[in-house]
Amino acid sequence: MKNKLLNLLKPDGSRMLRLVLVSRRYPPQIGGAERVMANMADALAKAGHLVTVVSSQNSSEGISATPDTGPADEEHNPKLIRLPYRGLRTIGTAQYMLGLNRWLVRHRPDLVYVSMLKHDAYAAINAGKKLGIPVVLRPEGAGHTGDLAWQKRDRFGAVIGRKTKKANAFVALSETIRNELLAGGYHSSSIHLIPNGVPVPSASWSAKKWDGSGPQVVFVGRLAQEKGLDTLLDAWPEVLALNTDARLRIIGDGPLQQTLQEQAKRLGISGSVDFSGALANAAEELGQADLFVLPSREEGLSIALLEAMALGLPVVVSDIPGNRILVRQDQTGRLALPNDPSMLAQMIKEALSGNEQTLAMAKAGRELVEDRFSIEAVAEQHLELFRDLLSEMSFRN
Repeated sequence: MKNKLLNLLKPDGSRMLRLVLVSRRYPPQIGGAERVMANMADALAKAGHLVTVVSSQNSSEGISATPDTGPADEEHNPKLIRLPYRGLRTIGTAQYMLGLNRWLVRHRPDLVYVSMLKHDAYAAINAGKKLGIPVVLRPEGAGHTGDLAWQKRDRFGAVIGRKTKKANAFVALSETIRNELLAGGYHSSSIHLIPNGVPVPSASWSAKKWDGSGPQVVFVGRLAQEKGLDTLLDAWPEVLALNTDARLRIIGDGPLQQTLQEQAKRLGISGSVDFSGALANAAEELGQADLFVLPSREEGLSIALLEAMALGLPVVVSDIPGNRILVRQDQTGRLALPNDPSMLAQMIKEALSGNEQTLAMAKAGRELVEDRFSIEAVAEQHLELFRDLLSEMSFRN
């Protein structure tokens, strides 16, 4: 079947792509991967393409399935479709995979872009093979919490792993993820290094005079072992010794919330630490902060860090490969060794001093994100890849 791409032209005569983005979770569900796909859907639609996001219902979060009213059109672009997911986990997943495959076959997009190398990818690759359209996969992480680690421990992971290798291309958001794909047997020519991107606010952060409530340090992310929040809490008493009225705001939820709250109580710092839970738009909260801290042990390319730097907020992060993509010591922020509370505390204290060097680093960080990691720039890199894949497939046919 020939691609109908040539029938869809933008006003400037270029091709309008009919794209489907697949993400099991999607806003208002909260998380970095969810924000990535939402940002990408908006940017691709803004670039003049028809974008449909296919996700799933989640009754436990009050997320219902939507009627299948077809893919995006000029009036509804991007458009969100949520497929049914009911019953027990295994049965529900199988139902969702079958529904995703059927939806793609019925509506035949030009290309499918899938978040994570999991069940959604398996279903999309089967549909893509049947339709003769490209499927692009995007692993969302590396290390023991990454996609390939999941494939090793899940009961169906090996089968899904063999299937995912048959995708037309893979988007790696960092060298760490690219290297992990290579080590996992994915072909180098199919892996394309494209970073995360975020909207860059028109107005940048500006230093505030403290009104008696003291400086506010903010973390945004999942409350899990890989995020290193135990190190941050261990560092906080030393920060308080110099800034007695400082407050630490932890935005997010996860399996370690109770453990971290107990740690804060044990350290005697509960009165200065706020566990705010997950917020739908944490980016708005960053504008009220004085410093963003990310003490992770593992990261791909943190959306929260990108959002903080896009705003021009000073940052202190752990010295790991994913964070070094964005933060250069004393140039765009401050780095502290992971698992080192004393060094982390020292970097936080220096950042809170509000000196000219701190402000200059924050400005340089915003300029870096604006130049290389804006959602518009990243969307265009994706479109270049998509066009190349479509041209190759059209040539073969």
